[in-house]
Amino acid sequence: MNNVKLICFDLDETIISHSSWQQLNLALGISKEDDRAMYEDFIAGRISYEEWNNKVLNFYLKHKDSTREGITEILSRYSYNDGVRESINYLKSKGYIIVLISGSIDILVSIIAHDLGIKYFKANNTFIFSSSNKLQAIHSQGDDKDAKTMYLESFCEMLDVDINECAAIGDGANDIGLFKATGHGVTFKGSNIEKDAWKVIGSFDDLKDIF
Repeated sequence: MNNVKLICFDLDETIISHSSWQQLNLALGISKEDDRAMYEDFIAGRISYEEWNNKVLNFYLKHKDSTREGITEILSRYSYNDGVRESINYLKSKGYIIVLISGSIDILVSIIAHDLGIKYFKANNTFIFSSSNKLQAIHSQGDDKDAKTMYLESFCEMLDVDINECAAIGDGANDIGLFKATGHGVTFKGSNIEKDAWKVIGSFDDLKDIF
């Protein structure tokens, strides 16, 4: 049916049901209004990705729960979208290489990858903590859209897979780069990137009809 060997998943609002960044922002003292304003400033090009992260960090550092333990506890309040575990197990049973690449936070991406048995994973944002486990910095490779494509290219080189032998499953603007690079973008009905996708599905169970 296709030449796909590797399937790359997004995390927020794809594997899990919500935005982990929004969840963390609200828990660490950022109002919905400030959260939205920073996002809109980034989308409009008024601030860079790094400046956006620094603004978020400044809010976090004022909050008592901006520790490794506190942040891990907040991020651990996730739920999977229906059919995620079953679909990933099915795809693995069919011989596909499964990769998780996310613009979310390394702590959560690692938790999810290990829980779902995903060997290859990468987060674009790494939280740096002091020796006393207080948050100090957020490191990233810049704009998620470009970084996610770069990470997939690295996995392809490591695993000896061509980029056009990959599929990418995601729901947001930062997945468009992966969709273009692979030619096999899969999104969900109602997402903002349907026009950029190779296939549009109603649920995870529909992946069985593609793969």
